[in-house]
Formats: sequence, structure tokens, C-alpha cells
Amino acid sequence: MVPKRLLLQIHRWSGLAAALLILLQAGTGALLVFRTGLAELVDPAGMTRRSAAGAAPLSRVFDAARARYPGYGVDKIVFPQTGQGVYLVHLLDPRGASRYVSVDPGTADVSRAGEIWAFPAEAILQVHYRLLTGRPGLALMMLSGLALLVMAATGLSYWWPKRGRLKKSLMVDTRLPGKVVLRQVHRTLGVACAASAVFSATTGLVVAGEFILAPGPLVPFTASAEPVRGDLDMALAQARTAYPGRSIRDVRLRQADALDVFFWAPEASPHAVHRVRVDLAGARVLEVTPAARAGTLWMTLLPIHSGDMFGRLGSLVILFGALGLVTLAATGPIVWLLSRRRQ
Repeated sequence: MVPKRLLLQIHRWSGLAAALLILLQAGTGALLVFRTGLAELVDPAGMTRRSAAGAAPLSRVFDAARARYPGYGVDKIVFPQTGQGVYLVHLLDPRGASRYVSVDPGTADVSRAGEIWAFPAEAILQVHYRLLTGRPGLALMMLSGLALLVMAATGLSYWWPKRGRLKKSLMVDTRLPGKVVLRQVHRTLGVACAASAVFSATTGLVVAGEFILAPGPLVPFTASAEPVRGDLDMALAQARTAYPGRSIRDVRLRQADALDVFFWAPEASPHAVHRVRVDLAGARVLEVTPAARAGTLWMTLLPIHSGDMFGRLGSLVILFGALGLVTLAATGPIVWLLSRRRQ
């Protein structure tokens, strides 16, 4: 049996080493639980359509974004996910610098343009996913997940009460000095959040592991700034014939002669997508990859990780678990500092 003193030391130093990363992961994760309307909620000026109706062709959206940043290539166009949403266009220059443009879906007018910090919801997503970087950021996120698993295991082992002492081991006595109360709150909250922490860390590690092991760059270095070799609108219409009536998550133009269209596939999972590749010059479908044949784990595990697989209740459980981790990541170092001060 591992001595309790050693368990406490492992728990403490793992927590101190990863506190900031866990705070970032849990905080951004809590914000992303209801991410569908997050952008419109936190940034209505830049992420809410101003036109009352209408649907501008994709080519006009593309041209509006390119006109704002000449010399940049369009990497991806994210489609509106609600009736009040806008297009979000990601552009890259030959050096790999990113710019974002939000475009009104009715008029194709630019609502906002700038670096990622001009779009808070996108920045939150990229911080949570990979710390705004590529594989190094994703690797750091995985280390924070491993630290979280270690803390959950050592914390529970250190706390585990003797028979008949469960209730007492979870009590918070507010009559005691403040630093003792804070330590008791940290302990009790840690026990309450342990299952959620293990669940989130495990699913997050598997998803991140699949991305980090995938061939090719995790983040595109550049996008083609050449003129599109074909008709974007005709190519999109051709892609829709593969999945008529389906909503589109995004389209990607990482090649000047091909368009990748990703259709939502809710029958597979809340985050699953079908991919259709279209030749731009001939406006013909080159390849159709249904979600069932994508061969990826993230389509199954990501909605479990986010709670979307279990509806509103699942989202609320993940939200409260994330808020609990934020509190633990903040109170843990404070408890340690107070103990050091006392010593």
C-alpha cells in the first residue's frame, strides 16, 4: 500500500504543476458546453446576421472575405449554425498568419475582420483544443489530462474514509478557521467532481491522442491564394446532391481545384460529419466519405466528452463538472500557499 504521505505529495505537486492548464481547460470547456449560441451571445455585433432574410451565394461570401485580405487564401468557411448566425471565414497567408472574417449570410457584407482575438468564441475553442498552436499545444493539453487522472486517483486514495466515517469525511465545518474551511471545501468538492474529472480527462485524452497521431500537419500552414479554378456555387450544389436537405458544418478549400464539403450526420452522433469532395473545374463529385466509413474515434467520443450525446442533462453535468474543476484548480494552490505560510 502506498503511504498516505506519498499520495498527498503526488497529488499536491501534480496539481501545482498543472493548475494553470487545468484552469484553462476547465474554464474554456465550461464556456463551450453551449457553444452553438456562444458566439452570438458573447459577440452579437460580429456574429449575428444583420439582414432580415436572404441567402447570398457562397462565391460572394468567399469574395467578400478575400477582398478584405488580399494575398490571403481561404482555408475554411464555417456555415451559420443557427437562424441568426453568420459565416466565419478562416484565411491564411503564405507565412501561415491567420485572419478571420464574419460575413452576413443574407447580403455577404463583412461584419467583422481581424485576428482570432477579434472573435472571442473562436479563441475560446482554439485555446481549449490546442492552446492556439499545433501539436505542442495539444501535447500540453494531454499532459494536463494525465495530471488530472493522477490527482483524481491520489486524491480519492488519500481521502478514502474508514467504514462508518463517510458522512464525517465530507463535512465542512464553517466554525473552524477560514484556511481549514477552504481545505475542507477543496476536499469535498474534489470527491464530488472525481468521477466527472476522470470521465472528461479519459475521453479528452483519447480524442487528443487521435489528432496528435494523425498524419500531416494538425494546423494548416497556408491556403491557396490563387483564383478558384471553377464555380464555387455549382460545386456546392453538386455536393448537396449527395446529401440533399442536410445542413453543412463547413467547407474547405485547401486545394485550388477541389472543394471539401462537410455535412452534419446526426444519425451517427451529434458531432459526426459526412465529407463530399468536389472537383471545382468540372463541378463533379470526386469522393463521398460517409461518417460511418470515416474511421475516426473523435466522431463518437467528442459528443460524449462534451455531454451532447446525452442531451441537455449531459451538458449540465459536464458544465457543473467543469465549474468544479475551475474551483479546485483555484483553491488547490491557495490551500498550499496558506500551509506554506503557516510553516
